[in-house]
Amino acid sequence: MALTAVLNVFGWSAVLFALTMLIPAGLSVFFGEVGTPSLFAITILLTGTFGGAMTLASVGGRDRAPGRREAFLLAVLLWTILPAFGAIPFHISASPIDAYLEAMSGLTTTGYSVFPEPELLPRSLVFWRAEMQWIGGLATIMLSVVLLGVFGLGGLSIYRSAIPQGDSSTMISRLKDTLSAVWWVYLIITIACAILLWLNGVKPFHAFCYAMSTVSTGGFVTSSNGVAEMSDSARGVLVVFMLGSALNFTLHWAAFHGRFSVYRYDPEIRAFGRLCGISALLAFLIVWLQTDMNALDSLGRAIFSVASVASTTGFTSVPVDGGIMVGQWPTGLSVLLLTLMMIGGAAGSTAGGFKLMRFALLIRQGGAELTRLSFPNAITAITYGGHKVETAVLRSAWNFLMMFMLSVAALAILVDLNGYDLGTALALAVGALSNAGPAANHVTIEAISISGLDVVTKSGIIAGMLAGRLELLALLGLFSPSFWGR
Repeated sequence: MALTAVLNVFGWSAVLFALTMLIPAGLSVFFGEVGTPSLFAITILLTGTFGGAMTLASVGGRDRAPGRREAFLLAVLLWTILPAFGAIPFHISASPIDAYLEAMSGLTTTGYSVFPEPELLPRSLVFWRAEMQWIGGLATIMLSVVLLGVFGLGGLSIYRSAIPQGDSSTMISRLKDTLSAVWWVYLIITIACAILLWLNGVKPFHAFCYAMSTVSTGGFVTSSNGVAEMSDSARGVLVVFMLGSALNFTLHWAAFHGRFSVYRYDPEIRAFGRLCGISALLAFLIVWLQTDMNALDSLGRAIFSVASVASTTGFTSVPVDGGIMVGQWPTGLSVLLLTLMMIGGAAGSTAGGFKLMRFALLIRQGGAELTRLSFPNAITAITYGGHKVETAVLRSAWNFLMMFMLSVAALAILVDLNGYDLGTALALAVGALSNAGPAANHVTIEAISISGLDVVTKSGIIAGMLAGRLELLALLGLFSPSFWGR
């Protein structure tokens, strides 16, 4: 096993992670906060020292070229150990497990928060939460390109990156090429979102925090009613960027290079457009017919909710008063949004969920099976994006769906056994495994208090968030002896 290469990349990742903390550290000094500057200084020192030691210890190794197992191991290390360092600044306001849950939620772009009123936090910590989501979103794009596209995890071998790979045949070279190609596109989109929010009435600090949470489809907010208090035009900006961030980011890279036709020919964009369009229409009818809202307000609420949940961002435009959502929330809408939350966004995006590509494949296979009922001898080839889909790919997609649903059931049962009603348990489980945390509040009328959960439930939520971000099979594979066999 190429362990040296894994430790080297992980060490450099920890060093870069430490450097990103300089921004909130500087903000803590700028705002004259008490306690947080020293916490960030300690965190930077510990993280940088750890990463530097890992890097130096792996210098000069002569392992073979890293492959699939090493890529999976690296992903697990990044999303389990880095949150421990990212959690250190939160110890000023939270217990160790709450701090780790907050950091894990940030880096996995889930959005669950143990701070029901983030406006009470120091501003540097508010920024650090959003920045961790932004970092996690960029890491998710790289995970998609390297793990999903190259190794075909869970039936996504048909995923195609719009970024030319050239002669990049090793994991490390692919990571470097993807990072150098995508990071500036990711940054430009984030800055554009922040500027548009600012122009539509959001204060600069909050605009940039919301931009990082939006483009990463993370969902952290800067105040308990932040999105609900925004203007309609500002929420419209969020809708555009939430939907855009739920698409394959390598397509955005291609568009930045003048290849706008990639949007027209990408099958996931067409599927995502149809899914969101039909869902928004259904949501509009449900809200309009079953509440006292007028047609225009119902349409606005429907579009925002669908965009928020389908992208697994989870922002809600419904005000919260004393932990209770203000206004009516029809059951039919909750079921619709829960389904969208499980499906999620496109492969290669920052969104979580089952992934739209897998969903489209299974829908097409279902149609093929219905055709065989009428014409048993018919040869029904399943295609996607103009390419024939092999049986092994479909089988992998079905296996992933089975593991996803079993994981949802197991986590929901765990939460239910610890004293929570079934609706809350299911919403929490789907939110964790779809990395759509706050979107769970679209399913229940009562805002879910993550800080009020017991230690066992919090541990289950942490495991669910990790499993969701690592595409389940990557995490489970590490516990299989055959996976490590030569």
